[in-house]
Amino acid sequence: MFGLTVAPGDLVHADRHGAVVVPPDIIPVLAAAIEKLRATERLILEPARQQGFDLAKFEEAWARFEAART
Repeated sequence: MFGLTVAPGDLVHADRHGAVVVPPDIIPVLAAAIEKLRATERLILEPARQQGFDLAKFEEAWARFEAART
């Protein structure tokens, strides 16, 4: 359905945006990639949850986010 071919044993990621089959060669590094994503997201989300979060603090957090993901 919708053009996605899935075989027995495939790892499928699906959300409200759609679905993809995760290539088998990605699976061994998937956990580390997910943790890096979560860690970089925390660089924005944790400051945003603090009292006094403003544009200046967002810009600082965003700079840390950009530096961490490169």
